[in-house]
Amino acid sequence: MSKQFQFGIVVDVIPLHVLSKGWEYFEVPASMHCSALLCETEWQAQKALYIQDGRPTPVSAFMLGPGTTWKGASGTYYNPEVIKWSLGIQFKRMAELGIKWAGAWGGHFRCQDGVDRNKAIDQAISSINIMADMAEQYGMQIALEPQAEEDTLFPRYLEGVAFAKLTGRRSVKVMADLNYFLELGQPLEDILKHPDYCLNVHIQGDGGAQPNVGKRVEILTHLFNVLKDAGYDKGVSAACPWVPTNGAKQVDYQFETDFTLKYLQDLREKVYH
Repeated sequence: MSKQFQFGIVVDVIPLHVLSKGWEYFEVPASMHCSALLCETEWQAQKALYIQDGRPTPVSAFMLGPGTTWKGASGTYYNPEVIKWSLGIQFKRMAELGIKWAGAWGGHFRCQDGVDRNKAIDQAISSINIMADMAEQYGMQIALEPQAEEDTLFPRYLEGVAFAKLTGRRSVKVMADLNYFLELGQPLEDILKHPDYCLNVHIQGDGGAQPNVGKRVEILTHLFNVLKDAGYDKGVSAACPWVPTNGAKQVDYQFETDFTLKYLQDLREKVYH
């Protein structure tokens, strides 16, 4: 039987202690939990929660995002000094958690109105070089996340691969997000064209909620088969806003994450039976 991918969960809003051990890893929201804006006492307390749980934390999301002191890797908000300062602290903290693959959201790589595209590309490559220098120092890789908005520099998955190659950095690859594939009608088989470039995968349900919401059995099964064909054995993370599905007024994270995990495990079992 082919080596299977693992199921993880982005823990931006979910308390670690409510998650069953069936979730095989945590995806760390780096700009929140490893933020340069956290004082050392806050950071040590956050790190202790992951250490106490003991599960792997091989991948991060939101390396550039909430909790940082800057808004972009290119275009209007480009500021290399702030990038170096902010990410210098983040990478050190991510390394302390054992993160191997650092996610870089494509929404921070934009060419806004009035910005020369070639200039924006040069700025983005400069930002990525800063990240890659830090990543390689710690034995990590960067996963660019194509984000499906046309004013970004690589909105589609294959454009993300091409951009990663354009940087010329061996540590720069990409990640695949199901919602962004669907938003622009991209075939999931694009992953098979460069299987060695895929470092991480995000999945969601209808409306962006947890994967079991709506009618996602067919598309998730399709994706899982593509990952099986690609020989992909890294992580597939539930990266989504969570909504109540049991009639409760507020989200019961323990119930919802247990229900979602069983749903995903059953689909994976059918693919790898």
